[in-house]
Order: sequence, then C-alpha cells, then structure tokens
Amino acid sequence: MKNKDMFKELVDIFQLVDILNKNGFEKEYGELNINEIHTIDFIGKNVKNNSSEISKYLNITRGGATKIVKKLLEKNYILEYSIPENKKEKYFNLTKTGEDIYKKHLKNHKEAQERDSKIFDAFDLNEKKVINKFFNILKNDLKKKVVTLK
Repeated sequence: MKNKDMFKELVDIFQLVDILNKNGFEKEYGELNINEIHTIDFIGKNVKNNSSEISKYLNITRGGATKIVKKLLEKNYILEYSIPENKKEKYFNLTKTGEDIYKKHLKNHKEAQERDSKIFDAFDLNEKKVINKFFNILKNDLKKKVVTLK
C-alpha cells in the first residue's frame, strides 16, 4: 500500500471519529460543547483550578478559558471561589449539575474504553507493538504541529 493511500485511510478514520464525537456530544450533553465538558472534567479532577490551569489543560488562551468559565458559571455548572491567601485569583468547584455531568462523562469514557478497546483483540503482540509505534510517531508529529500553530 502506498503512503498516500495510507494517509487517505487515516483521514477517513479521523473524519469518522469527528462525526461520532459531534453526534455523540449533541445527544449526550445537549447545550455543552467539548471544551465545556473537558473544563467540567478538569475541575472535577483538580482541587485548585483557575483559568490559567484550565487554559493549559485545554491548550487554549487564558481568554478562551475565561469565556468557557463564564458560560459554565451562567449555566450553573460551576461555582467560583477564592482563597484567603489570594482573594484576587478565582478558583472553581462543580455544582450538583456540574457534578452530574462530570460523573456522566467519566462513565461514558469508561464505557467507550471497554467497548472500543476490544478492536485490539484482533492483533497479536507483535502487531500491537507496530500499532503502538505508529501511534507514538503520529502523536509526536501532531504535538509538533500543534506547537507551530501557536
């Protein structure tokens, strides 16, 4: 198989994943987008989280993180608080609604992992090593490209 044919197959896979993610998000989370869900996930997993930490986690600007936080505050998914040592810095906790979304997101990830990881049962150990090598090369290549976008 030629490289260009393999690349086309990879693009087709990315497009299918994108379709599944978009449709799944709309059905599962309605008004929330992927960055809002991942912000809720980050806040649920971390104690002292502020807009700077959220922006690093999501790989977006601090202004972008602030906009997401503002929407989540308005929609009552998160609460804002400050600590006595630094009243200027704002941190976030999940509300009951946010906690429900967080738990649902964890459950969905676990179910997807259990369901979708079975695809690798079709491969022996040597094939899995080659696939893993490909994943690592692809991931490193994509990380370099993401850095150049900034």
